[in-house]
Amino acid sequence: MFRTLAAWLMPALLLLSSPVLAAGGGLLFGVNEGTSSSLDAMFRHEKYAPLTAHLSAAAGKPVKTETSNILPILVRNIGKAKYDILLVRPSHISAMAMRDHGYRLLVAAKGESKLHFLVRGDSPLRSLADLRGKRIAFPDPMAYPTRLAGAVLRDAGLDLKKEDMLVMDRQEAVSYAVREGMVDAGVVISYSKPAKEWLAKGGRFLHTKDKLPYWSILVSNKVGEATAAKLREALLTMDQTPKGQAILKDIGIQGFAAGDQQAYLDMLAWVEGKGPAR
Repeated sequence: MFRTLAAWLMPALLLLSSPVLAAGGGLLFGVNEGTSSSLDAMFRHEKYAPLTAHLSAAAGKPVKTETSNILPILVRNIGKAKYDILLVRPSHISAMAMRDHGYRLLVAAKGESKLHFLVRGDSPLRSLADLRGKRIAFPDPMAYPTRLAGAVLRDAGLDLKKEDMLVMDRQEAVSYAVREGMVDAGVVISYSKPAKEWLAKGGRFLHTKDKLPYWSILVSNKVGEATAAKLREALLTMDQTPKGQAILKDIGIQGFAAGDQQAYLDMLAWVEGKGPAR
C-alpha cells in the first residue's frame, strides 16, 4: 500500500518542490506510455530521468518530468496546455494534441508501429470476418490499439456496438484473456510486451495493420522555436554518442527522426471516420 501511495505522490511532490517551475522558469515534460506499460509512476519517473536531464541541458533551463498512464487525465492536461514537452506513445492522442491544442511534432521515434489481432495457436478463426459474433478483448477504451482496432473492424464491415467486447485495463491483460480462452481474440500494439512475446508463446496473429505512426515527442505553442530547435537537435543526434545510445536503450527505442506531422493527422481522421480507409 505504501509503495503504491509513494508511486502516486512522488511525481507531484517533485513538481511542487521545484521553485524554478513554480516561477515559470523551467519546462514541464509529460510522459505517457499508454497501456503498453506495466511500470508504476515512480519507476517511470526513474526510467525517463536521464532523458529529462538531456533535454534540460539542451534547452539551457530546468526540465521536470510528470508521468501518468491514466489516459483521461493525460487528455485533460493536454487540453489545459499543461505540458511544454510531451512524449506520447498513443499516437492518436499526440495527433489530437497537434490538431486541437497547438502542439507540434518535435521528433518521432525510429521504428514501426503495428496493430495485431491476437488469437490462440489452435483458434479456428482465419480472418477479420470470422470475428463477427465472437468475443474480443481490448485495452482501455481510449488506448491506441482500441481506437485503431475500431477503425479496422469498421472498414471490414463489423459494428463494434454489436460485438461482444471485453475491456481490460492493460494489454498484458488482453493477451492473458486470449491465452486462457476467456475471449476469442484480442488487440495489442506491436511495441507492447505481449505482442513481442505472442508468437514465441505459441500464439498467432489473425490480422496485422501496419504503417501506423509510431510514438512521438511534441512541444507546445508556448515553447519558442529557438528552444524547440535546440531540443530537436539534441534528440536527433542522441544515437551518435555512447551516452545518448545508453539513454535510448533504457527507454526502448533506436533513436529519433524528424517525422511527418501530417501522417499523424491523417491517421486520426481515419480513426474518427473522417478520412479514407487505410
